[in-house]
Amino acid sequence: MSASKNALLATFKHITRRAAGGSVPQITKPILSAPMNGWSGNTLCAAVANHGGLPVYPIGYYTDPDAIVKDLQSLVPLLKNIGTDKEPVAEEQFLPYAVGFVSFWLERQGPELLYRLLRGEADQPGRTSSPPRVPAAVWFAFGDYKPYLKLVREHGVKGTKIIVQVGSVTEALEAQEENVDVIVLQGTEAGGHGAQRVAPLMTLLPEAYHLLQKRANAAGSKLKMPAVLAAGGISTPIQFKAIELMGASGAVIGTGFMPTFEAPGPQNGKDILLAAVDGNESTVRTRIFDELREFDWPQGYDGRVVRNSVTRREEEDLKQHGRYEQTGQAAFKLLNDERTGVREDYKRAVKENNWDLLPLWCGTGVGLLNKQVSAAEFMDSLLDNKQ
Repeated sequence: MSASKNALLATFKHITRRAAGGSVPQITKPILSAPMNGWSGNTLCAAVANHGGLPVYPIGYYTDPDAIVKDLQSLVPLLKNIGTDKEPVAEEQFLPYAVGFVSFWLERQGPELLYRLLRGEADQPGRTSSPPRVPAAVWFAFGDYKPYLKLVREHGVKGTKIIVQVGSVTEALEAQEENVDVIVLQGTEAGGHGAQRVAPLMTLLPEAYHLLQKRANAAGSKLKMPAVLAAGGISTPIQFKAIELMGASGAVIGTGFMPTFEAPGPQNGKDILLAAVDGNESTVRTRIFDELREFDWPQGYDGRVVRNSVTRREEEDLKQHGRYEQTGQAAFKLLNDERTGVREDYKRAVKENNWDLLPLWCGTGVGLLNKQVSAAEFMDSLLDNKQ
């Protein structure tokens, strides 16, 4: 696909790799792999980047910046055609991946790690013949990202892009006002964390895209039209074509990459995903696992997981005691009820890698996955093998 015909590829056309005839675009496929703790490790990031996509490395709930920097440094040798000390190329200022921050966690931990990544500390140590390379983009989701935009723009390398994930039309318009480069619209179909009150992609994407474009094209407008991506339940080429028709320049894929060979998650978890049917019935949105793990997520967010014993216990509690005004109260009650034994079960499950008690985050598109393939094969299948 030509960058001139795709807003996402045009946004990243300055990210290059070495080829026989000189430097060519590194990012040639409009697919991002989502930042998923435990599932988006270096092997998957490298596989996606080396096949022309843009992986998003999950910074997640970090507490040790040194460990993150070291892990990212170990990713660099896995990336193909990004230059060496012996053959520096001026265009090679960037590493072909994004780093994904949880905004409210970044606020709690402070910006030290973000500063370090913007300075190029994630590049290979000892590389001296040219300036250290930096991630191609910084991704923000969940919480107030606005205080960090100035930091990226003032301290980052010129050309570093900003990606913001949102869950509503209002949030999309706010991101446009902040002049971000890429807006990711996450529908309720998505796995992992997201807004509790969010529309399906079928309505969220076209409405947001229409208003973003209308504002950018208005007479005298200083707003630009960002690249718009879709996230949530996308597993097949027909779905990919559908989001393109609704205005998206590409997709952010999480669940679809989880069962691939390169994803670092355990095989028994991958087998569960591949065996799942009816994604709406086999998954459920809940806050209980954040309470069990003692991650203090703000109100207004929950996460979609494969149904298991823990979620069934929560559902039974809801049926017995009635619905609560705020989602999450049922989880607190369940945790505080010693008769359930949920907290002790969870501690044991972590040791045993038991997915009947652990959260297997995934989206409703899981029912469309039935074969384990490589990341490259999955990407080609989404694009109908034409790119």
